[in-house]
Amino acid sequence: MVTRRQAGFTATEILVVIGIVGILAAIAAPSMSKMIQQQSVRAASYDLNADLVFARSQAITRATSVTLTGASSTDFNQGWTITEAAGGTTLRTQGSRVGKITFTGNANVYTFDKTGRVTVGAPAQWAIAPTESGAQDYMKRCVKLDPSGRPRTNEGVCS
Repeated sequence: MVTRRQAGFTATEILVVIGIVGILAAIAAPSMSKMIQQQSVRAASYDLNADLVFARSQAITRATSVTLTGASSTDFNQGWTITEAAGGTTLRTQGSRVGKITFTGNANVYTFDKTGRVTVGAPAQWAIAPTESGAQDYMKRCVKLDPSGRPRTNEGVCS
């Protein structure tokens, strides 16, 4: 009678591999959490920057005032709406964010005139940062809107 050799892993080998994977996951989890928060901050700053450029270009194109209004006071985490001032037509809406970030502006309403300049709310700035205590400056973003209507985004805190 010929015996066949069984192929596969032993229970001990499987437990050792699971243990190693568990240790690696425990080491990587905090770094992943910070990276996810940093990406939430970047995404918020990119979305706001794009919508500011959009609102300015619509004001110039339509030759009328266009307003960006925060959904909830100066907490832009709740979203914002871009409307044409003359007819009240909604041009674009940004919904609320679910990431663990603070996203505050220095005013609630910003208006671009037909030349693209900011007539209400300038000079404007929005501070975007993770809610986690001890967040480093490189994890934060500041979006500034100068009186000419051009947005600028920089890494770090608003000054």
